[in-house]
Amino acid sequence: MTMFCDPTKVGHFAVRAEDVAAGEPEALFRLLVATSMFQRRQDLQIMRVLQGIGEADARELSTASTLLRLSDGSPCEHLRSTMALRERCDLGKDAETKLGVCLAKPEHPCHLKRHTVLLKRYGHFGKVPSSIALAIREYGATDLGELRRQALDEVSTPEEAALLLEAALCRAWRVSRKIAHMYLSMMTNPDLCPAAPGPWAEGVDWTQFVVIDSNVDLFLKATGYPGPWTYEARRVFLRELARRVDLSAMGDGLAGYNPRLVQQALYLFMSVTNRRAVERDCGRRAPEGCVGCLVELRGVCGWGAP
Repeated sequence: MTMFCDPTKVGHFAVRAEDVAAGEPEALFRLLVATSMFQRRQDLQIMRVLQGIGEADARELSTASTLLRLSDGSPCEHLRSTMALRERCDLGKDAETKLGVCLAKPEHPCHLKRHTVLLKRYGHFGKVPSSIALAIREYGATDLGELRRQALDEVSTPEEAALLLEAALCRAWRVSRKIAHMYLSMMTNPDLCPAAPGPWAEGVDWTQFVVIDSNVDLFLKATGYPGPWTYEARRVFLRELARRVDLSAMGDGLAGYNPRLVQQALYLFMSVTNRRAVERDCGRRAPEGCVGCLVELRGVCGWGAP
């Protein structure tokens, strides 16, 4: 969460921790848009993209009311719903000019074409911010806070609430379970949020949210995880693995059972790029710094410990 509050990390997409804790609608939406960027590229690369987007463009990309106004005012019917964006919008990038293009209305200066250039991702990635805004409206909510309140009214257990919130976010284009879990864990997990418990923690089983990416998969493969390799199977496995780690013994008021923190430790352990950016990483003291590490872990260390 701290990273998303730091303008030196995410530029004009940074939010104030107190606004998130207070449930301020614009802050919650901006945080979700910024979170959606962190997929299939190294974190440092994504941060450079976000840092390079100007203030006015960042505001447009991360303000739900603006995105809905642009979508509703467009002559293109493919911008009217998440389904139309997903199934009929053929947004892409010209291989030579790198400008946003489409076949449906090639002459129309669609805001998605501008967004796909600004975000510097896949050609279709410009759909993401508008799709998130549409997904919230299609749920019958005016903002993410209202979406949460409606979801909690529809269920009877904290686990059901967690799964329903995940499903609601995943209606949006390119908001996968991983991205939904990143966002929801920041909003609910008491050890990730600047205000404990998290602003959305009440009524939600935050232990359901586990972020599985390529670095976590590297650890699972290196340590003999047999599968299956569906997201759900890996999530269940990591939640059970976390039951063997009592984080409260580490002090600092940590919850004893926190699958998200255990998963994050695996991610950091295997992420060479992110570790090299940390001055106090034990890999900088190799081989002396490796003495305290289990022999079994030295063999799979992302840094390449002896």
